[in-house]
Amino acid sequence: MRRRALEVLLPAGFGCAVGACTLASLAFSETTGRVVLMAMVVGVFGAWARHCLAALATGVMAWCFATGFLAHTGGELAFGHDDLIRLAAFAVVALAGCACGLARRSGRPYRLMRADLRRDPILLRKLHAVPVQERRKKPRPS
Repeated sequence: MRRRALEVLLPAGFGCAVGACTLASLAFSETTGRVVLMAMVVGVFGAWARHCLAALATGVMAWCFATGFLAHTGGELAFGHDDLIRLAAFAVVALAGCACGLARRSGRPYRLMRADLRRDPILLRKLHAVPVQERRKKPRPS
């Protein structure tokens, strides 16, 4: 399976951050619950994206929304002690989600090898007709 393009993942991460901020503001009234919900969304996005740069960018965008709109309701970014702890938490959750997605994906090719359609069926000559390619390969009598 191909990797997802960064040009697609960054806008998708931005949409996830905006959606998580909207959902968190409607679901919880205290800052801690809002930040935890946004961190969970960032982790799930990182696991889905399996791209560390996109996951980190989504974590930073989520931190901007959480700090600007959920923690400080005036829409201003601040770099206080709590804000920097939140930034570190979003970065760690984003990378952990990406690592979980990559670890989950690493075992997948072995399961997909069973369904490889390029292989010949086991009973090719017993149950099925001989393919046209094999008929052409037979030497002609001289």
